[in-house]
Amino acid sequence: MRVSELPPGRLLTVEPQTNLADVARVMRREDADAVVVLSDGELAGIITERDLVRAIADGVNPKQATAGVVMTGDPATVALDEDVSVVALKMMSRGVRHLPVVDGDGKPIGLVSARNLVAVLDRARS
Repeated sequence: MRVSELPPGRLLTVEPQTNLADVARVMRREDADAVVVLSDGELAGIITERDLVRAIADGVNPKQATAGVVMTGDPATVALDEDVSVVALKMMSRGVRHLPVVDGDGKPIGLVSARNLVAVLDRARS
């Protein structure tokens, strides 16, 4: 099975100057585990719930700190034609649960989560 066959993951985006409180509000409002950070329309990074928890635990002020400071920059990505088993291995080897999906030009078009992969692979076994 290829990434293109997965249900499309919502792509929520923020800009690097967005403060973490606003990032958290977007994630809560949209019931999302992660957002992609775009700078001038280009993929700059990703912020996950785990990143927000770490920032708060480290004493970062969420009203002052920005997405650009906390994000994981230059994140690994997946292409639409990648096999989902390769995507799962990529997640495991990097210790991540979310990867942006990019088109042929490297533009983010979606998000793959480990939760979605497990659900799809479980359905395929049934």
